[in-house]
Amino acid sequence: MSRRRRRDNRRPDARRPRSRRIALAVLLAIALVLILAPVALATAGGGSSGFSPSGGGGGGGGGGKGFALYFIVRLILDLVLFTHGVVRIIVIGLIAAAIAYYFFGSRIKAWAQDKQRSGRANRKRVAQRQRKVELAAAEAAEDDPAFAPDAVRAEAARLFVQIQAAWDSGNRIRLRALVAPELLDEWERRLDDFARRGWRNRVEPIGEPKVEYVGLTRRGGSEPDRVVVRIEARLRDYVEDRSGHHIKRDGKMGETTRIREFWTLGRRGSHWILVSIEQGAEGEHSLQDTVAPTPWSDEQALRDQALVEGAVADAVPDGTSVAEVADLDYQGEARAAALDLSLADGRFAPALLEVAARRAVAAWADAVDGNDRALLALARTDAAYALLHPEGSRTRLVVRGPQVRHIRIVALDAAAEPPTMTIDVELAGRRYLEDRDTAAVVSGNASRVTTFTERWTLALEGPDEQPWQIAEVGTPPVRV
Repeated sequence: MSRRRRRDNRRPDARRPRSRRIALAVLLAIALVLILAPVALATAGGGSSGFSPSGGGGGGGGGGKGFALYFIVRLILDLVLFTHGVVRIIVIGLIAAAIAYYFFGSRIKAWAQDKQRSGRANRKRVAQRQRKVELAAAEAAEDDPAFAPDAVRAEAARLFVQIQAAWDSGNRIRLRALVAPELLDEWERRLDDFARRGWRNRVEPIGEPKVEYVGLTRRGGSEPDRVVVRIEARLRDYVEDRSGHHIKRDGKMGETTRIREFWTLGRRGSHWILVSIEQGAEGEHSLQDTVAPTPWSDEQALRDQALVEGAVADAVPDGTSVAEVADLDYQGEARAAALDLSLADGRFAPALLEVAARRAVAAWADAVDGNDRALLALARTDAAYALLHPEGSRTRLVVRGPQVRHIRIVALDAAAEPPTMTIDVELAGRRYLEDRDTAAVVSGNASRVTTFTERWTLALEGPDEQPWQIAEVGTPPVRV
């Protein structure tokens, strides 16, 4: 046999190890996809929606996706053993791509977005924000040492560990000392839901959390002080059922979870408590929010206050109704009518409506997790309820980081008692409807910023500090 013939006979065998290496590399990539897990939706305070006995593992055995994954992996192994050469590589590649897209497309996308948010550019952004906040905190700490960076970070780390331990043990009395009452109301609904199912959510921190100081607000007066910290941590997170079986989070191969959350802390006496939690993407607005180490350092709030005071000073004299100075037969746009009326009563100036809307939006976002006193100071009780629970008390409308984009005056009724203006407020932010018992997203999207419009009817019935109050919440018509 010639030398050339012998070389040709050896080529299939020579290529086979290389093909096997490529196939094994593809299998390894699939394995990485299987164990790939996005940042958890929550730790302490999370609901049962992230767990299901058939969806992610646990003590019962593997149905559903588990069997499908077994079948697909077995198919791939058969292809590795019984196909050869380029055909084997192409077939395995196509199957692997189909698996990744069908089962894990959304997870890979979330992971990629998370990596982008936690990449070098974002780390630099967070570090710059932390330096800015810590400089401001040094000023605040001159009046109150509790705002000092070292004090805030240490307190936040302590809170994180203690809250996880209290949640893990189901110790509601301990949680009351660590969590604001309004947020705890939501958490207790979730604890009740776990109890009805015979489940217990176990969370155990692994190592120390990383805490970054990224927000500071001191308003003065009756308004509460706030600080915001960004927390990164690893922990075990699973559900234990009545039989002691472990139920993992849906789509996860293990019990270890990595979290990135923004915690808003408020003062209770001399220490800090948890007021609100926002997941990584939800809380990124905190990196742009105003830093206010003193009540007089928020320039926007001072300008708004001056505008309101000037408008109230230009109001119609006591004893005179707005209807007496208004052109009740005005034909034209509502904004033009408001501008004309503002010449007689400064409270009708469109700029004042912008202040009222901006304040209401901020109070609305705060009331989602926290105290609704600020919202009730700007809206009637039924209007505030409609903003927070538009589909009833079993759900809540969550808005994160809303920003006012545009305000349009659509109606003016100066003859009403009190006078009213109806406005469409265009907002940008995260907005979704959440089941209060399970924390499941009923509608909307928690991970994407959207633009939406609210229709509010404002009534001129408030105190001088906030003349316009939200009297009614409606649905704006869809523009064609």
